[in-house]
Amino acid sequence: MIQENRHARASRAFKCLLPLFLALNLDGTALAETKTESLPQAVTIKQLLEIARQYSPRYAALRQTIEISKAEIAAADVLPNPKLNYGNYSLLSANNTMYDGKMQREIVLEVPVLISGQHGARVEAAEKQVQTTEAAVQAEFAGLVHALWRTFIKLLAGQRRVAVLEETSANMERLAALVAGREESGSASRYDALRMEIEAKDVQAKLETARNDLQGTVEELGLMLGLPDWKPLALGNLSPLGIPADPKKSWADAERTNPEIETVRRGETAADARLEKAKAERWPVPSIQFGSAFTDQPYGHAFFGGLSVDIPLFDRNQGGMARAAAEKQAAILERELVTSQIHVALDRATGLLARRRETRVRFERDVIAKLSALKEMGEAAYRLGKGTLLELLDSTRSRTEIRLTHLELIQLELEAELEALKASGLLVSRAETG
Repeated sequence: MIQENRHARASRAFKCLLPLFLALNLDGTALAETKTESLPQAVTIKQLLEIARQYSPRYAALRQTIEISKAEIAAADVLPNPKLNYGNYSLLSANNTMYDGKMQREIVLEVPVLISGQHGARVEAAEKQVQTTEAAVQAEFAGLVHALWRTFIKLLAGQRRVAVLEETSANMERLAALVAGREESGSASRYDALRMEIEAKDVQAKLETARNDLQGTVEELGLMLGLPDWKPLALGNLSPLGIPADPKKSWADAERTNPEIETVRRGETAADARLEKAKAERWPVPSIQFGSAFTDQPYGHAFFGGLSVDIPLFDRNQGGMARAAAEKQAAILERELVTSQIHVALDRATGLLARRRETRVRFERDVIAKLSALKEMGEAAYRLGKGTLLELLDSTRSRTEIRLTHLELIQLELEAELEALKASGLLVSRAETG
């Protein structure tokens, strides 16, 4: 019976709360949809960076780690609590051998005093850790910007790829009509018309594949920001940024602005502060004691004053100092490792950028510059009967492949530029300038 009553009460409570849960869920969905609807449907890289800072849950989670670290400053700045001791002495023996009265009470206030610099060392260590966390968040955000910009470039290239295939598809339809007209006049065979139709369908399939890939890239961009319902398009020119492939200049920038190097530098400073904190805490904390004692039957009152301190005979915070010293050494090694890795990555990125830029420039000079002439000569030869259908198809197919290759070369050079910007620490500032 009791069990049934419990189930009945739980059922009534659930029925009462269900509308509230649904309302909260609908409100949350509405808020998410409203936030997504307020975002633009086409963005530049500068706008994408602003949206990441203002709306991305991923960046908000990164920022929250700074707030968590700041809470440690508040904890370190708190002084130890005083203690209030109360005691009662009652006479149990037949004769009073210590005091006149059958009962004595004591009230003692014990106040710890941080006289060895523990308070300042704790606050200093917490502040240095906040600075390290801030640099780490900037490094994480730079990584997010790098991934976003790389996907943005992929989106721009995908849009251009779709445009090239759309143009090729329209051109194939025009050529199919040309071949059909020649078939009607007896100048072309049924085989030519069928071959032209198959080629047009092949281009159409490639166009649909490119559109599907483009949609996948759009969704990938929204997921990276933590905004899966937002599906933007990219605004901008797919062209190289013009980043100089100079390893010496880039390394000078990296030493000054790279957030990963700054993070390990601050990490080493924070390790120094923790070591000083451990040294300060090896000294015991004395407590000043104030109080009074009074008796009943008869009444008497006395003042009590004293000092309490631990004797550092065995525990002198040897473990804390050893751990802090080891953390400092680890921070030094990490700084050396990260600095070396970034130096190597920068040399690799600038070298790769120089090679890819050289390939793209040579391709534009030797191939792209002659592309328009190839189109005109191929179509003119077929109209005048001096060229075959295979030659016409080969010309059309070659132009499309060359344009797609050109897009790929630009995309590869842009990705190399992003790697150089990331290693030099200029990625975010460059994105902010658009």
